[in-house]
Amino acid sequence: MITIRHIEIVNALAHHRHFGRAAEALGITQSALTRALQALEGDLGVRLFDRGTGVPEPTIFGRIVLERGEPVTRSMDVLSREIRLARGLEVGEITVVAGTFPSELWVPQALGRLAMEFPNVRCRLRSTEARFAVKEVLNGRADIAIADRVEVRDLDDLAFEKLVTAKVALYCRRGHPLLRHKVIKPDDLLDYPLTGPSPSHYSSETVDGPGDYGALTVPKSGGFVPRIWAESFAAMRQVVMASDAVGWAPVPLLEPYWRRRELAHLVMKPAPIDIEFGLITQRHRTPAPAVTTFIRIISAIAANKQVPRDLTGG
Repeated sequence: MITIRHIEIVNALAHHRHFGRAAEALGITQSALTRALQALEGDLGVRLFDRGTGVPEPTIFGRIVLERGEPVTRSMDVLSREIRLARGLEVGEITVVAGTFPSELWVPQALGRLAMEFPNVRCRLRSTEARFAVKEVLNGRADIAIADRVEVRDLDDLAFEKLVTAKVALYCRRGHPLLRHKVIKPDDLLDYPLTGPSPSHYSSETVDGPGDYGALTVPKSGGFVPRIWAESFAAMRQVVMASDAVGWAPVPLLEPYWRRRELAHLVMKPAPIDIEFGLITQRHRTPAPAVTTFIRIISAIAANKQVPRDLTGG
C-alpha cells in the first residue's frame, strides 16, 4: 500500500535525480531508500524510475505518482500545521505574496515589524502580478496575498479584507510632449508606450475591441498588455525617465517623485479608476499567529496609524 512516506521518497528522487542526495534530504540511508522504492514498485507492479543511464528518471507511472501525490502531501502539511496551531505552537515561516504596488507600499515595512515581534519566524515575500498572487493563496503556496479586490471575484474559497482604496495616476518624464496639454484624454495616450504591470481584468472595458496600439496590446482573450511590461515600480520609473513612455501607479508611490520634480503628473479625464487593495486568505484555513499579527501591522501602516504595541493582543 502506498503511503505518504512513499510519495516523499518519489518526490525526493525525482527532485535530486540521485539516490544518495535524495536519501540525505529525507534523513535516511541510501539502502533504506532503495529498499522502500523497490518494495513500492513490487506492490504496484510497475517500475517508477528508469535507472539505465545512472540517473533515475521517472517513468510514466512515476510521473503519475508525482502528479497525484503532490496535493496529498500538501494536504498533510496543512493538517500538521492546523494541529500545531491548535496546540498553541508558533509556525516557523510565513509566506506573503503581494501585487506589484503593495509590495512597494506597505508590505516590506510590515514584514520588518513582524520579524522583530517573532524573531524565530522566517518571513518570505514574493512580488508578482495580482492575479498570480491570488493563485498562490488559492493553491496553498502562500499564507496571505495583498492584491486588487477584482482578482478574487467569484472565488468563494478566498476571503477578502479591505486594506485601502488607492487613487491611481499617470506619470511621465519632465518635458514629455503630453505635458503641453493641461488635461489629456485616453486617445492621447495611444501614440506613447504604456509601462507597468498587466492591469486587472476590468481595464479591458476601457478599450473597444482587440487590436494593437502604440501604447498597449489588446489580446483576443481579453484584458490588455502594456507595450513595456514591467513588474517592479523601480523598473517602470527607469523606463519612463529614459523615454516617452507613460506609467501608471497609485498616488502614494508617486508623490515623493513629484515633490522632488523627478517625475511629472499627467492629469487625465476621465481619471484612472481607483484600486481597492486588500488582504486575501483562504476562507476556511486557520491563520497562524504570525499571519494574524502581520494583518494587524499592515492594516495600521496602510491607514497611517501607529502600529499597536501589543501586537499579539486582541
